[in-house]
Amino acid sequence: MEKRAGARTRPTAVTIAVALWWVAIAVHLVVAVVGVTEVGRDAGGAVVGLVAGLVVISAWSALFVWLAARMARGSGTARLWLAIVGGLTACGTLLTITTDGPDWGLVDGMCIVAATVLSYLPSTRPFFPRGERRARAAEPRTIGWDPTTGERIVEQPAPDAPTR
Repeated sequence: MEKRAGARTRPTAVTIAVALWWVAIAVHLVVAVVGVTEVGRDAGGAVVGLVAGLVVISAWSALFVWLAARMARGSGTARLWLAIVGGLTACGTLLTITTDGPDWGLVDGMCIVAATVLSYLPSTRPFFPRGERRARAAEPRTIGWDPTTGERIVEQPAPDAPTR
């Protein structure tokens, strides 16, 4: 396998952020599985609902493991989606703290908020490359609007003007 000439090294903050995401996912998965099994036991062993709940929880957790792994490789898109989830989690964590008070169930929320902040530190920005901007076609300059039709009137290029 060949190494790329411009190989980037992952900042420590990104590594810690990815580890925090994985810890948060593991804690959330354990808490959710325990909660689903308790609900299944209290509901009289509704096996279909129990299995469906475990499948949904597992798929949701796998999505975040995949996004965290992509962020570890430098994906700005994964970082953005994890930041959106981190922002929503911050709001939910704040709401939980104000209504129920702090408890151990907030560990995953605090890990997610910390991971989101770490992934957007200034030292991590060079690790996530910006996408190349595509050139846009030059719009003709609007010089007015036709009063009868409402269509715009654009400036016509001079006949001897060079084309791009």
